[in-house]
Amino acid sequence: MAAHAPRFGTLDLPRPGRSALPLLALAAVALLFELDPVLREAGLLAAALFAVAALVRALRARRELAGIRRAVDRLILDLPGGGDVSELVQWRAHELVDPDRRDALAHELDRVLRQLDPAHLPSSSPLRRAAVRPHADLLRSIGDRLADDRPVTPRGILLARRLLRDASSPLFREADDGELARTLARVRGALEP
Repeated sequence: MAAHAPRFGTLDLPRPGRSALPLLALAAVALLFELDPVLREAGLLAAALFAVAALVRALRARRELAGIRRAVDRLILDLPGGGDVSELVQWRAHELVDPDRRDALAHELDRVLRQLDPAHLPSSSPLRRAAVRPHADLLRSIGDRLADDRPVTPRGILLARRLLRDASSPLFREADDGELARTLARVRGALEP
């Protein structure tokens, strides 16, 4: 039996593509005025204005959705360990542990590991290669855990993303060796349900 993605029908989340559709439909209708030589220019102008309005609406919805994700991410990071949570948190948790997103995060970690290779020429990456190299096994363990099929926690995914993408991560800023080791161990542990 195939597993079905849960539905979050009661959530009224912004949908960038869907919010732009009515304006794109109006742009298409406005293009029909091109058939009339008298209204051709007005039709093109109206179509362009509707298309720009659709883009603005989609970008606004996308920014709003990103803000919702950030707010819910903070809730997930602060949750004491699960229990009954809102449908919004469940939606975001489901989104975070999606296999495609896990694979993408594992690939990001693989890129970091490749950059640690002494044979790899230094790049403009702010990665503190010399400080991180001794912890390559723990990084590899995090990547392997992300890539396997066993369930992971949304909190662990968020901590792994923060580790790889946040400039304040000990991978990128000056930190003592103990802090880096503790952070990597915390991320690895947080992935376990």
